[in-house]
Amino acid sequence: MLLWLAFGVVLRYGALPLIFLHLVFLFNKGKIVYCFIGFIFIIILSDSRHPELRFAQDLKTLVVVLFALALMKGKVGTFSFKTYIKWYVYFLPFILVALLCIIYSPAALSAFQKTISYLLLIVIGPTTFYALYETYGEKFLRTFVLSGVAVFVAGFVLYMINPTIVMYNYGGRSSGALGNPNGLGIFCFLFYILYYIVQHYFPHLFSKREHLLIPVLIIASLLWSGSRGQTLSLLIFVVTQFLSRRNKAAGLILSAAIGIMLILIDIDIVAIASTFGFEDYLRVDSLEAGGGRVVARAFAWEQIQKSPWVGNGFNYTEYIYHQHFYELSRLGHEGNAHNTFLTVWLDTGLIGLFLFVAGWGVLFWKAANRSYLAIPIVFAVIASNMVESWLIGSLNPYTILLLIMLTLLIYIVKDAPAVAIARPDRNKRVPAMPEPLHS
Repeated sequence: MLLWLAFGVVLRYGALPLIFLHLVFLFNKGKIVYCFIGFIFIIILSDSRHPELRFAQDLKTLVVVLFALALMKGKVGTFSFKTYIKWYVYFLPFILVALLCIIYSPAALSAFQKTISYLLLIVIGPTTFYALYETYGEKFLRTFVLSGVAVFVAGFVLYMINPTIVMYNYGGRSSGALGNPNGLGIFCFLFYILYYIVQHYFPHLFSKREHLLIPVLIIASLLWSGSRGQTLSLLIFVVTQFLSRRNKAAGLILSAAIGIMLILIDIDIVAIASTFGFEDYLRVDSLEAGGGRVVARAFAWEQIQKSPWVGNGFNYTEYIYHQHFYELSRLGHEGNAHNTFLTVWLDTGLIGLFLFVAGWGVLFWKAANRSYLAIPIVFAVIASNMVESWLIGSLNPYTILLLIMLTLLIYIVKDAPAVAIARPDRNKRVPAMPEPLHS
């Protein structure tokens, strides 16, 4: 992967055939574990704003095609895909609506490519991850987690080499090895949950030193990114998993109450931040001014009114925000809607939004039947996507992490049933202890 990076930085687009041929070689040798981790590495590079890494945006499309061909063949080299995870059936209605919306798209080719790549990601991610677990077992889980840890280490190494590479907004926030501070925040949020799932069900995979070092690296990177939304989302996960572990029903009710309170109650965040000395981290100056996201949401709602039921195809949100870039910049906003649900509504209409939520809802329902962690993850993911649009991203390093989490919860791990213990005074139910479900 370091060689890929070096070739890409030096040769730019000239590196594409070299890296692609190397990937084909690895596929033919059945080294799918290298290809899969390399794929995650490539989509991380593709999310960067550095012009030297733009080659990765085209490279990731080629890698997706390689994986699609491998899945169709069923076996590459000595490696075989034994189990196919057919989650795409839950998203087919949404994909069909998205394809129909392309009729109204101002950039039809781009919309079509992103729609198909979103479907392919849902097919490739879970099936490949589970196939690798079937082949390599817990060793693969450890390898995958440590590969993600390397991303955080790389961010600190890059800072020591040249701080300007990773620092954003005149040194105020860090993007680490990701493309931007918000991207680093999302990656930290999702990877912490992924690590929590693995260490919760497979506590023997990591040493005590690793159990201490990995969370510290993730939390330090999250705070370094200055991402308020992702920090809050992670706190929601921590609180709701604490509640749900003791009682799933009580956890659901209390978590829903917390969510409603956050939406409906007018909390003086500026005063709270000032009391605890968090003015700089929470950037209260932007909070007092309303912030760019307020402008972004108002603009999105204005555009939705023009066609509430039918959207204009994938990537329309990015297109329309780019068309009004200067107008929005004067109001203090740069970027897109920063809200997955508004983005899906703009791209595919209210019908598409309903089908999108339904597809993900089915997966989380399946996960909740096997693990108490599904409910906390739902609330945290919803909170995260209220301030960012990563869940609708066709090929980013975030959606695939969520798919991997759900693969773990639905196919690999399972909570053990609660056990009733007889006592002289009463029968007390002991909370369920988790156990891994080995293939």
